[in-house]
Amino acid sequence: MDVAIYLVGSLAALWSLAVHPSPALYIHAAVNVFGIVALTPRVTRRMTELKRDNKEEKSNPPLGCLPLFFLVYITVTEVWHMGPTVVVILLLLLVAGIATRVCLHYVPPGHIGIVRRRSGPTHPDYPLVTPHNTYGVLARTLPPGRHWMSPFTYAVRVVPWTQVPEDKIGMVTAKAGRTRTGNRALALPVPCDDFQDGAGFLLNGGEQGTQIGVLSGGQSYSINTALFQVRLVDRVHVPTGTIGLVDARAGGNRPPGALFGPHVECNDFQDGERFLVGGGQQGKQLAVLQGGAYYDINPALFDVISTHNVEARGGPLEARHLKQIAIPADQTGVVITLDGADPGNDDQAGPLVPGHQGFHLPWVFLQNGGRRGVQEETLRGGTVSALNPYFVRVMLVPTHLLALEWDEKTPAEQQNYDVHLGRITATVQGYRLFVDVKQLIQIPAQSAPGLVRRNGGAQMSDIGGLDYNRLPVQRFVQRVLGAIVTTYFSQIATASTVLEFVKNYRETRLELSTLVENELRDWGVEPKGTHLGVFRAEDERLNEMLKRTADEEMASEKLALQLQNAEREDAIDKVRVEAERRRVRLELESEIQVLGLENVMVLKMLREISQAPVPQFISGSDLSAFLETLPITRLDGLMDRMRTLRVGAGIEGAQRPSLPEADGEEAGKKG
Repeated sequence: MDVAIYLVGSLAALWSLAVHPSPALYIHAAVNVFGIVALTPRVTRRMTELKRDNKEEKSNPPLGCLPLFFLVYITVTEVWHMGPTVVVILLLLLVAGIATRVCLHYVPPGHIGIVRRRSGPTHPDYPLVTPHNTYGVLARTLPPGRHWMSPFTYAVRVVPWTQVPEDKIGMVTAKAGRTRTGNRALALPVPCDDFQDGAGFLLNGGEQGTQIGVLSGGQSYSINTALFQVRLVDRVHVPTGTIGLVDARAGGNRPPGALFGPHVECNDFQDGERFLVGGGQQGKQLAVLQGGAYYDINPALFDVISTHNVEARGGPLEARHLKQIAIPADQTGVVITLDGADPGNDDQAGPLVPGHQGFHLPWVFLQNGGRRGVQEETLRGGTVSALNPYFVRVMLVPTHLLALEWDEKTPAEQQNYDVHLGRITATVQGYRLFVDVKQLIQIPAQSAPGLVRRNGGAQMSDIGGLDYNRLPVQRFVQRVLGAIVTTYFSQIATASTVLEFVKNYRETRLELSTLVENELRDWGVEPKGTHLGVFRAEDERLNEMLKRTADEEMASEKLALQLQNAEREDAIDKVRVEAERRRVRLELESEIQVLGLENVMVLKMLREISQAPVPQFISGSDLSAFLETLPITRLDGLMDRMRTLRVGAGIEGAQRPSLPEADGEEAGKKG
């Protein structure tokens, strides 16, 4: 603006000089003096900036020096041709301009002015930075704009606003203030508009040193850098699918034996003041930071452990402990709490505790009397939980169908649940016999805590998290199922011969299945089937002998089966004959009841006569053979048989005669 005014005045003076040379000379000299006053501070400030930017290199003078020298030369030449009175007036104008420039302090936008009082009394409580108008650096600052201040009393230094990038936070250290009491590492917070009100900070009792509050990223702050030092640090980032653990560097001391301090709601540890005022204690905290977010956490107050820095820290805590706990769909998660009430001598799993939302709120679990150790409540398959590994350990127990096999294990099967189950070997009559056993079981989710509690694990660290150790289930399989099967075969081997041992295959499987089912019922585990493989001897000769014996037994069984089938067929034939006999008898009795015995006899004779064969040609002279074939002759024979019949009781009463038993059978055969 000053340069613009000068240029306009110079043009006006040059025009006047052309019209009225004598007065224009004075006007032009006055304008030149104003230009010198306007350009000198700018050239000086530019030279200072160049020196600051090029500390190690020799800097060239700014371009503004050339017009300034030229302007001074012209002005001196013009003044030399003026009278003494005019020279005095110009000198007075020069002094007035210089005084104006010195007393008028301009603070550009985006900057503040830090004021230092050169003279005056010193405040006893604030010798360096003062909230009052006393000697020293003033706590208040000058906002952007023009400010009139005496150059003999005040010195103004212009500094830019404090910029905090989006991915950073500003840690503030007070250079002046009260001395901290006790052994506190951080200064107590006071209201001071994010440290932009320096006077309010000092008057409200602000303390020296690192402050609890921080400056959020993505903003600018008008902070007095003579009172506060701002250090930029990265925001805390917790990657997606992980958690962040928090250790408090400041706060109260935990009671002896306490693993955690009391939980304090403090906006995910971003409000350090609430944490300290609410009774927060040093050490490990129960709450965790959820993944996939950034947090404005003061690293001087809280130490945050994430996957970014856990490896560099060393110790038992690893990156796997900071991952969210994901339970596969075919398994259940048995929870073991590392803190809580003493379970005492109770041999049961910890009872259900309300309100802790699947162990996501461990402080609620502790407040409601949760016990330390294995818990009755489990994490269902398919769930994902962000749990504190300092507080819980989760062991996976399969709930799907398990096939356990007693056989020789390959190196690839050393992690199986049946790794300790070898092939069953029984010594019978001095012969070693082998048999492969297979047992199917299923562990319900409600039975998993008891199984883990009674079989334990190999985890000795105080760090929890998701534990992939299969030892509890392997111990259960070995101690329970392995012991039952081995003991059973040892007992029957001592009381059986080789043939009996092999022959009683079906009985062995049934007895073993019953034993396993009874034992698993006490554990709450469901048996799904017991299977035996083929018995095989170590001695191949015995295998051949057993094979021949088996072949003979199979042949004998085949013959016995054929005999049984033949006997069944005979019985079936007898039944059929008897059925046919009853049918014929019933038909004959029915005819007698309807027609009478005599009529039936006549009908029978007529049927017999009609069916008699008659020769079509007779040779020779013997007529006896021909007469025997005539119907009348057969009729005489039938009449003779009928005369020999005895008369019996009627079918329905004495009035009706009945056929004799013999005739009935003969009629049945004919029918």
